[in-house]
Amino acid sequence: MKLGDKIAIVTGAGKGIGREAALAIAAEGATVVAVARTQADLDETVKMIEEKGGSAISLSHDLTVGTEVQAMVDEVMEKYGKIDILVNNAGGYPSEIYKNIEHQAIRLWEWSEEQWDQIIKTNIRIPFLCMNKVLPVMIRQKGGKVVSVSSRMGRIASQMGAYAVAKGAIITMTKTAAIQTQEYGIQVNAVSPGIVDTPGQRVYNHSVGQDDIKMGSAADVAKAIVYLLSDAPTVMTGQSIDLFTTV
Repeated sequence: MKLGDKIAIVTGAGKGIGREAALAIAAEGATVVAVARTQADLDETVKMIEEKGGSAISLSHDLTVGTEVQAMVDEVMEKYGKIDILVNNAGGYPSEIYKNIEHQAIRLWEWSEEQWDQIIKTNIRIPFLCMNKVLPVMIRQKGGKVVSVSSRMGRIASQMGAYAVAKGAIITMTKTAAIQTQEYGIQVNAVSPGIVDTPGQRVYNHSVGQDDIKMGSAADVAKAIVYLLSDAPTVMTGQSIDLFTTV
């Protein structure tokens, strides 16, 4: 097993890419700390891991709040004494923003300040806070690996407004963190998938009349995450793996 004895925090682990990442990481021997807001979803993820012989616990926290993120870190350190892996997956495009719209993308001049702020908070504040609280632990340990989930929408010209801006910011933050932590033996990378078949994506597709659109697999995104955590050379840091470039 490639990740035996590792302690891995996976955010947004209650469903979609986060759940698949948690399952894949646990299958490689790591103990997974599954984190999200909805306890029932986390319980299902932990159950799936344990049924396959893996080890996991769940922690319910609102990761947009700094004190909650610090509490998560404190709980993990108290129980395990280390954090080897952080997968920054929590984020998304809240359904209340695109409900009842008649076209796929909200144009820049149509966004309200509240909608814009919500997307930025969900998609860039969370990974910032998690790195802000976890990286000091990894620095003390003189090692660790971080993988953040960005998006193809943040890598190419896109109509997705605040979502694309936030996902693009994850790439820049990944590069910045990689430069600043390399001397401590920490690797910081990202994955940038295209449209992925998740419960949230299916709801979005239906709302904009694109139920038949081609989508990639969350399990394949999880494989890329595991590669960065286990097989990527130590000099590979500050990078993003693009996935599903044709969708």
